[in-house]
Amino acid sequence: MEKKDNETVDLRSLFIYYLSHWKLILVAGVISVIGASLYLIFYPKTYEGTAQILLQDDKDLFSSGSFGLGEAAGIMKSFGLGGGSSSGISLDDELVILTSNKLNREVAEKLGLYASYSAPRTFGYRMYGLQQLVVSMDSLNLNDLEHTIKLDIHQSKEGKITVKSKIKTGTFKSIKNKFELTELPATLNLGRYSVNLDYAANYVKDNNPFTLEIEINPLSAAAETLVDDMFVDDYSKSSNILQLTLKDYETRRLKDIFTVLIDCYNNQARDYKVSLGNNSLSFINDRLYETMRELQNIESGIESYKTKNKITVVEYDMQMYAASMQELQSKLIELESQIHLINLMEEFINNPENKYKLIPSLFSAPEGETGILYSYNQILLERESAIKSSSELNPMVQTMTAQADELRKSVHTMINNSKKTLDFTRQDLKSKENQLMSKMSSIPTQERLYVDLKRQQEIYQGVYLILLQKREDILLTIGQNKDRARIVDTPYIKTGTVAPRKLFALIGIIAFTFLISAGWLSVKYLFTSIWGDLKAEIKKKK
Repeated sequence: MEKKDNETVDLRSLFIYYLSHWKLILVAGVISVIGASLYLIFYPKTYEGTAQILLQDDKDLFSSGSFGLGEAAGIMKSFGLGGGSSSGISLDDELVILTSNKLNREVAEKLGLYASYSAPRTFGYRMYGLQQLVVSMDSLNLNDLEHTIKLDIHQSKEGKITVKSKIKTGTFKSIKNKFELTELPATLNLGRYSVNLDYAANYVKDNNPFTLEIEINPLSAAAETLVDDMFVDDYSKSSNILQLTLKDYETRRLKDIFTVLIDCYNNQARDYKVSLGNNSLSFINDRLYETMRELQNIESGIESYKTKNKITVVEYDMQMYAASMQELQSKLIELESQIHLINLMEEFINNPENKYKLIPSLFSAPEGETGILYSYNQILLERESAIKSSSELNPMVQTMTAQADELRKSVHTMINNSKKTLDFTRQDLKSKENQLMSKMSSIPTQERLYVDLKRQQEIYQGVYLILLQKREDILLTIGQNKDRARIVDTPYIKTGTVAPRKLFALIGIIAFTFLISAGWLSVKYLFTSIWGDLKAEIKKKK
């Protein structure tokens, strides 16, 4: 109980001691108020912009309808090529794409965000669309830029422009240059970099003097800043809507960033679709040529056979076997078509030149293996995109290459399993066919050979129609002018500002008033205690 009373007394005495220095508290409060006022006055009004986009899924390039193809439509359905299936959307993947450095580098380059313009003594306030001059660099120089370039520009009353440049190449190293310009546009040769300088499009040229500070940063740094300032999140777990949020004190820059970002995202998705479609078209066109050549050879063989054996009309004479034979022939046609398509894919995969090319799916994979081919094509596209922005020696590219090689083995296994299954089914159908053919021994040999030729013709006709339909589907998909991201809510700026905030200023006043006064009293108390102890020790020694 005594200890508790002592603590109460100590706290009370400490509080009284603190209040006894009310003048110090008042001075600290005034300083805090001044600091908070400067914050409210000089901190630029910052706004929050937002936009909502709906991600639209394109139909798979290998989905198709029948379009009145008759028996070929039935074959296509048996291959799993009809029905208009879609590939689905992964919001997590799209979030990564929207915040990727590659996409935001493109945005920064188009809007010129790699260059910041400010007037002297504006505490880093970056102008947007209000500056007198603009700088630009070609893509080669911009992608090669590794250092920050600072330009101090002054125009005199006579219209003469003085440019002082500084390139920081190290902690204490920099390259400085000075240029005297009499007219614009002009090109500044800064060692390995070239910077173009010109008047802004909306600036009315006059001889009024002005001073402008320009800082040019590497494109990757501008993209990183853009990604750090932007927040992308899904609107709800049950929808394909993404909400983009960005804060800035220039409302025009906010809207431009949203507009260009969505355009670049749609262009990137469109380029991906066209790239995938062109690869598939190349594969299908090659197979169409080969199939047409085989079909022409078979038709020539049928014509020669009919001429040699003087056959005009061939009909089944034995009605009791007609229904069974027709059903069996239909199954064999579908089966042989599938085997032929699998062989085409196997030839494409085994060709060393196609090692890292996309593999179109022309048959229904066994249950449980439908995602192998999609995963393989996806990793190839990511690898190709990574190689364009770096090189094959990049560790990330090498990792993707290893993943592609591993998935390629799974694709081989999937195709081999499908071939074994189809071969087993074909042997069973052939056995049944032989049984029927043995019962039809009365049918002339010429007729049986003709049936075999006719069946081969139908097989290649079915394959040809399937490939032709696939090519038309791909051309239609590529030709669709459909954006990946559809704007649901046009980019807009919220009415209220998000900074400076009066609540933060109030909290700062209270916190700094306490910290300054309490800190000063604590230091004073500590110094007094140490000095008193020191004097007592000196006195004791004397």
